[in-house]
Amino acid sequence: MNRFYLGVLLLCLAPLLLVGTFPDYFYREYEIGYFLVFHNVTEIFSVIVSFSIFGLGYYSYSQSRNTHTLFLGIGFLAVGMIDFMHTLSYAGMPDFITPNSGNKSSQFWIFSRIITALVLFFAIYIKPNERYKWSHANLLLLLAILLVGIVFLLVIYLNHWIPRTYEHGKGLTPFKKNAEYAIIALLLLSLLIYRRVGIYSSKRQLQYYLSAFIACIFSELVFAVYTSVFDVYNVLGHIYKIGAFYLIYKAVFIAAINDPYDKLIQTNKLLSKEIEENRTYAEMIKKSLREKENLIGEIFHRTKNSLQLVRSILLIQASEFPENENIQSIVEDTSIKIQTMSLVHDHLYANKDLSEIKVSDYLVSLTEMIRQSYPPEGKDIQVQFQVSEGTLLLDTAVPLGLIFTELLSNSFKYAFPNSNVGTVFVRFSIVENICHFEYSDNGVGLPNSFELSHQKKLGLSLAKIIAEKQMGGTLSIEGTQGFQMKLDFPSNLYKRRV
Repeated sequence: MNRFYLGVLLLCLAPLLLVGTFPDYFYREYEIGYFLVFHNVTEIFSVIVSFSIFGLGYYSYSQSRNTHTLFLGIGFLAVGMIDFMHTLSYAGMPDFITPNSGNKSSQFWIFSRIITALVLFFAIYIKPNERYKWSHANLLLLLAILLVGIVFLLVIYLNHWIPRTYEHGKGLTPFKKNAEYAIIALLLLSLLIYRRVGIYSSKRQLQYYLSAFIACIFSELVFAVYTSVFDVYNVLGHIYKIGAFYLIYKAVFIAAINDPYDKLIQTNKLLSKEIEENRTYAEMIKKSLREKENLIGEIFHRTKNSLQLVRSILLIQASEFPENENIQSIVEDTSIKIQTMSLVHDHLYANKDLSEIKVSDYLVSLTEMIRQSYPPEGKDIQVQFQVSEGTLLLDTAVPLGLIFTELLSNSFKYAFPNSNVGTVFVRFSIVENICHFEYSDNGVGLPNSFELSHQKKLGLSLAKIIAEKQMGGTLSIEGTQGFQMKLDFPSNLYKRRV
């Protein structure tokens, strides 16, 4: 890194050594016409670079929030405007409001160089990512324009308030030389401090800033010793100035545009990588989920087949005792319960959702199963449904199905002994996570001496146990005028399985 700055130093020093060592070959004064063309081109270029630095710092601030580049940008706006007035005031150019002269243009020049040195010095203490009370873009812009207005008034209308900087036929005044030396000293101090403060964002940005300080120092050194405003030292000074401004522009560009853009590119690369990884993981998860759903569906299918196998075995075993009514009754009831559980798995297997089934479809299927198991010969028993479009999870659908099949079987077998017609009413609804199930028929009802707690048979006692223990609900039964049962139970007692 030290070799780099040594190279910059030698590059700046070489032209001065050549002119100073071999003045007969290199030192000359140019005709005013030729020099004006060179001067105007170099100064306009410097002004454009200054305005570009302003554009980068000012217009990127809303996004970058880089206070350091904002301060530099607005500072160089003032520098660029004063340099433009210096160009218009140069000897040989048409008069800029008041008669042009070497003194007038030099006064604008010294103001511009002082402001440049002060901006570079104070910028050292402005951290890029820190907020300051004064760091309002429009406020700084107003102050910069006000400063340019003061310089304009002083040089154009109050010239006698400012020490003279150039005497025609004599050259630079002591004030001009001392001012240049003071600017050089401030730039040297800035160079030494800037390398240690660590506010730069990269090694390359540091190289640009320090190289700009070196070029500025040589530019000021040249303008402290020249004798003619049209000589070769003036040419070298303007070349150094162009190089310094360009380097500052590059440094500001890195901080305001290049670094944020590089970070954005890196962030986009990381996001693209994460998106691709997430896409891969998503496909893996979808594949795993499909496999799991297929597996669960297959489990439901096989569970149904296993239950049907158990039912078939029971029926085969019961067929060996055709005369034993108790065995036949037990096997028949057990077969109904097995079919009730099997039917749930049948619905789940056929459904896209492997966790829940529609209550209405399930109850209708159970009704058809009971009707086929206990065909009411010679009787017309209607089952009327008033069921909302609700769904139940497997853990609550099975016990509700067992209770329903027990009740409907009893209605088909016992509710209408002396009647050829009958009606069963089924109602189901879900209100605020509470399921309301009502079952009733207009049959003979229960005996007067019926008490659910004293029942020895499994039927309704099992329904009560299932309702209270497994479903976490409350069950009530009335049988004075037909049969009626009400069951309330929570719908969120269990969680989804899939």
